[in-house]
Order: sequence, then structure tokens, then C-alpha cells
Amino acid sequence: MGIWSGIKKGLDFVFYIRPKQWFNWDFMKSSTSETIEIVKNIYRAPQKGSTETFFQAIERHRLSVQDLHNLRSRFFYISLFFFVLAIGMSIYALTGFLEENYLQFLGSASLVFFLLAQSFRYHFWYFQIVQKRLGCSFREWFNFLIS
Repeated sequence: MGIWSGIKKGLDFVFYIRPKQWFNWDFMKSSTSETIEIVKNIYRAPQKGSTETFFQAIERHRLSVQDLHNLRSRFFYISLFFFVLAIGMSIYALTGFLEENYLQFLGSASLVFFLLAQSFRYHFWYFQIVQKRLGCSFREWFNFLIS
């Protein structure tokens, strides 16, 4: 054993510089590549399959005119229910903000966004039944809401 290998062994014992042993390099590499693939898939446009018309969907689900009317009113009232809950929760969030309770505000604000998303979801389904058309856009729904 030479002088240099003795010094190297002593420094290795003192400083313990072994980055590949500190963390599993292969695991980090594979998990990073999987994360990159997930992010790429998020921004990739979905492939369009076969389009189904509104009347084909009614035929496939065997819905009657009365069933459509019941679904339309049910979706409208569920949407209204979520919207009223969102208004109440936003008032609660505002009181948390004014009392400087920011954790209450953040939790309540996230629930407000969830409730508004649910309200939009059910109202959009209501809108598609009213229009008797599937695949409507956000702009069409917004114009329907304004008019």
C-alpha cells in the first residue's frame, strides 16, 4: 500500500464522499424519465375516436323524452345546488381572510373552486341536453349562459 492510497483511504473515511451511494441513482433516473413521460402525456392532444351524435346516444342508452326532461331538470338543480354551496363557502373563505386565518381561507377557497367546477360540469350537461347536441364548446356554453 502506497502513501497516496493510504491518504485516499483516510480522506474517504473522514469525508465519506460517495454520491452514488447516498441515493439510488438508477431509481432517480427511472423515476425522472417516468415523470417526464407523464408531463408529456398531459400536453398531448387526445386522438379523436368515432363521434356519436346526441340521438345515437339516446338510442344507445334507451332514453325516452320524459327521461331526458327529468335528466335536464335534475342536472339544472344539482348545478344550482353546487353554485349556492360555492357562494356560501366563498363567504366563509372571506371571513377567514378578514380574520387573518389564512389556512381557513386556503382550504375554503379550494373547496369553492371544487364546487364551482362541479356546478359547471352539471350545467354543461344540462346545456347539451337543451341544445340536443354533444361535443359543445366552452364558448357556446358561455354564450348560452349570457343570453
